[in-house]
Amino acid sequence: MHLINAPDVVPELSCYTTNLVAYLEVDDPGVKTRLAHAVRLAVRSDSGPGDLVFSQHTRVDDGAPLGYFGATGWEGAAAGFHAEIAQSGRVLTVADTFHLPWSPAYEIAHSPHWLLLLARRDGRWLVADHFRALTPLGEQEPFLGWLDDATLERALAPHAPWPAEIANRDRYALGTAAEPVHADRFRWLARTTGETPADDPAPWTHGLPETLERVSDVLTGDETAAARYGDDLWAASRHYTYHLEVLAANGDICAEAAAAAAVSWGELPKVVRFAAESAVRGRPRAGLLRRTFDDLLRVQEKTTTEPVSEA
Repeated sequence: MHLINAPDVVPELSCYTTNLVAYLEVDDPGVKTRLAHAVRLAVRSDSGPGDLVFSQHTRVDDGAPLGYFGATGWEGAAAGFHAEIAQSGRVLTVADTFHLPWSPAYEIAHSPHWLLLLARRDGRWLVADHFRALTPLGEQEPFLGWLDDATLERALAPHAPWPAEIANRDRYALGTAAEPVHADRFRWLARTTGETPADDPAPWTHGLPETLERVSDVLTGDETAAARYGDDLWAASRHYTYHLEVLAANGDICAEAAAAAAVSWGELPKVVRFAAESAVRGRPRAGLLRRTFDDLLRVQEKTTTEPVSEA
C-alpha cells in the first residue's frame, strides 16, 4: 500500500453517499446540492412490525441508473473494474472495512464500504476513499493511494451472508431497491440500461414526523433494535445535518433553527448507541430514547416554522 495525497473534500455523509457523490460529481457538478434536497428518511417493515428497512434519500443518479454488478472470482472482477475504468474513468466498488488498513474497523469489524477505483498501472490500483468520520472505533480519514492486486482482492472479498439490516443498507443505498445485490460476489456499481427502479410496492412511511415516530416505537419496544439500527440512524444524522446546512446557506430555512436541529441530529446516534450498550447490560433506556426522538422532532419542526431572516 502506498499513500499519496488525500482526495478532494466532499460532504461528510455515510460511506455510501460520500463516495457516491464523488463518483457522480465527475459528470454532474450539481450533485452535492441535489443530494441535500434529496435527503428524506423513509422506513418500511420487511418481515415483521419490529423489522425496519431504511431509505435515506431519493435517487440522485440521473440518466442511466446505477446498479450492482458481480463476479464470482477475482479475475472476473478485475476485468470488470478495468473495463469500467476504461469506459467511465472510475468504478465504484464494495469493500469490507475489516480488510481496509486505513479504516478504524481494520481487523476488528466487518461492514460494507464503498470505494472508488480510478486507475490501474503496473499491477496496482489507484483507490480513493472520500469518507471521513469519527466512528465508535476511531477516526476515519480520507484515503488516496495505490494498492496491489493482492491487497485490493482482500479488501473487496465478499463477506456473506450479512445480517438483514446490513443487507438492506446495501439494497437501498441508492434510494430505491437495487437488485440483485450480489452480496456473495466481488461487487461494483456501474450504469445500467434500464429505467430508475420505482419504490417497492410495500408501503413506506414518509414524512419526517411519521417516520421518526415509527422508528421511536420500534426502538422503545425492542431492546435489540437500537444496536441493529444504530448505523442507519447515524447515517440519517449525517444526511440531515448536511441537508440543513445547505438549505440554511441558501436562505431556504432559518439558519438559527437549522443549527439547533443539526445539534439534535448529532445527539441522536449518541443516545441510540448508549441505549444499545445499556440494553446489553440489562438496563434498557426506552424513556431516554422516546424523549430524544420527541426533542429532535420538536426542534426539527422549527426549521419550517421559524421565519427566515432577510439579510
